[in-house]
Amino acid sequence: MSIQVTKREKEILELMSAGKTAQEIAMILGCSVHTVRTHIDALKDIFAVYKDTALVAAALRKGVID
Repeated sequence: MSIQVTKREKEILELMSAGKTAQEIAMILGCSVHTVRTHIDALKDIFAVYKDTALVAAALRKGVID
């Protein structure tokens, strides 16, 4: 089963994998920290994980990001 994420969700995952914080991601993408956290929370639900680090690991393992 392939996990599908939006372009914005993928951007956030890639920035998270580069070590960026939610605040840094918000500044880079020109949106609010709340919006970034909302995307991250949705991604955690999609990947069935609870921690940000587990989210990035799962995205890498599933091939969603490189």
